[in-house]
Amino acid sequence: MSDFPTSNNSLFESIRSISEAPTEETFAAIETQQVEILPLLLSELEAFSAAPDAVARQGNDYIRHILSPFILAWLRNKDAYPILIKLISQPGEKIINLTGEVFTEALGRILASVYDGNLKPIMSVIENAELNPWIRSAALDSLTVLWQEDVLSREDLVEYLKELMQGKIERVTSYVWDNIALIAYDLHPGDLEALLSEAIEDRLIAPMVLNQKSLKASVADDMDRVLKNKDKISGGYIKSPVQELTWWLYPDRDALDKGMEYASVAVPLAEKKVEPGERVAPMGWRPDTVVRTTTKVGRNESCPCGSGKKYKKCCGAN
Repeated sequence: MSDFPTSNNSLFESIRSISEAPTEETFAAIETQQVEILPLLLSELEAFSAAPDAVARQGNDYIRHILSPFILAWLRNKDAYPILIKLISQPGEKIINLTGEVFTEALGRILASVYDGNLKPIMSVIENAELNPWIRSAALDSLTVLWQEDVLSREDLVEYLKELMQGKIERVTSYVWDNIALIAYDLHPGDLEALLSEAIEDRLIAPMVLNQKSLKASVADDMDRVLKNKDKISGGYIKSPVQELTWWLYPDRDALDKGMEYASVAVPLAEKKVEPGERVAPMGWRPDTVVRTTTKVGRNESCPCGSGKKYKKCCGAN
């Protein structure tokens, strides 16, 4: 199937356009009428995964291909899991470009929310060198969310990070390696010190993310103290679209201009003014994630190296 679905279902049609953004009442109605709308949302996601380029034919204000995975994740629909994996397993930046990064910045949490108990599809994304490194990193983030939600154990996640560093991913500098370092910090890197140290020596991890000095300091930190912050690592499973996407669907222009927090999400400005409904992703979905001396750098954030470029166009380009 490649054509995007249409329906007489008024709720489904009401989430089509950013020009007439769905209201809080719309999402409340979707929650109570899941039987009717879930098949339509799954069809939308399937159509997007089958023919991503067809989104362009739906018009510039089309947003249902973005809202559908958010809603399916919010409703914890496991049927979305294999379709989502198919969507993000496409090489290049096409999916990122077609979603304006609204979707990809939250992808780890979306994946975790629809996870059906089989880790192999997520691992296939993480380990696929042909895929965009930001997509692969988001898949890695999903494992952190599953640990935070007590679906995966710390031991299982640590063992998988070891496998990645010992040969399951290419030994080439990329944000995938940076994210391994960030996740290791969240877990406490004691069990991974030797492998992380070797990766630092091989220049696989950006020094601003982790270096030998910050690694030693992190290893010396008390594990119990580190693990007490487990619930603060990410936002956990996807919440309602109103909570997740208010900043995008109905932005408060004054709040955004002032760099204020809006809808409980830190939304630093991109390089230009944000217009109502403009598809601009928050820079750094996990602003509280740190590796000792630095915050996790979002794709759209200014590169910490001081070049003046966005991170994705500078040190995060690999």
